[in-house]
Amino acid sequence: MELRLYIPTRWQDLSAKQLLFVANLYRFNQGEADFLTRALLFLTGLRVVVGKKNTFAHKSIKKEVIIDPEEMAVMTEKCRYLLEIDEIKPLQWIRLARARHYRLYNATLEEYLMAENYYFAYVQTRETKHLDNLIAVLYRAPWHRWDAEKIQTRARRFCSLPDETKNAVFMWYVGFRTFVPRRCPTLFKPGGKSNSFNVRSYINGVIHTLNNGDITLTDRLLRSPLWYALDEMELRAKDAEEMERKMKTR
Repeated sequence: MELRLYIPTRWQDLSAKQLLFVANLYRFNQGEADFLTRALLFLTGLRVVVGKKNTFAHKSIKKEVIIDPEEMAVMTEKCRYLLEIDEIKPLQWIRLARARHYRLYNATLEEYLMAENYYFAYVQTRETKHLDNLIAVLYRAPWHRWDAEKIQTRARRFCSLPDETKNAVFMWYVGFRTFVPRRCPTLFKPGGKSNSFNVRSYINGVIHTLNNGDITLTDRLLRSPLWYALDEMELRAKDAEEMERKMKTR
């Protein structure tokens, strides 16, 4: 019987089990070759036969198979996309809490701003409490309404999650952040944020831009759909850029 292997070719094709495995690989400082080899073996279901060179087993066939190094190298290259995080379909449920849409189409501006706050807090400190808070923003039980004041309370249910599960959620958000500048290229131009990026100033700037300085509109803006707010800011950024271009050509 011929061995046929399926290798997912993009992040969004990974199953929940495969995503957790890759998320766990990301937790360790290992070489590129080792990372790709481990990923390939898990994604394909191949098992190394100890004591036999270039010999592998697979549950789909009874006999062992020999795969030469050149062929293994070709298959390993198909996993190279895993070295750079892109959009990911998240784990759908974590402890009775359901994930928001993977592009946050069903999230509010306030949810996004809080997620950004906890994301940067975790990146800068690597303290897991910020990651737990990020998970509490991105996941919630269907019978719970959004309540920013309860995030840290709800985060307690996630503090004992396995590290690979937490990392899978973090990687989902990293992937989401690669989509945002693709949809809003003017608003999120490369190089627009320095290493000393101030999250609080960024959040205040977003709100100020949308409410035109009228603080009485802030609460309503925070409850508005995220992509309505970002698309509006993208249009304003384009208008400002066009006006600046015209001023320079005068």
